[in-house]
Amino acid sequence: MKNKTFPLGGIVIIDKVEKEFGLFPKIFDGIGGNMKDFIPLVKVHVNNRLTHSVATHQILKTYPIEAMNKLGVKENVAERTLYRVLERIGKFFPVL
Repeated sequence: MKNKTFPLGGIVIIDKVEKEFGLFPKIFDGIGGNMKDFIPLVKVHVNNRLTHSVATHQILKTYPIEAMNKLGVKENVAERTLYRVLERIGKFFPVL
């Protein structure tokens, strides 16, 4: 088994903002529809921007599942699911 490393700075900042301000549910509540991991996947996108800032299609190759688990994602996701999250955000917040 190979050791996996990933930066914790973005994850720590996201957790701190979540605990102090509850920002993600306030902004994104009701947008996710039937998606059970919508807000954790939004956190994955934010973490990506805070750390490596890779393209969406490279997120699954760049970050191990352990990093996504720290952000609340419970199971493996498909690349298509990451794009659906961005699509929903763009539909409800075109200027965000």
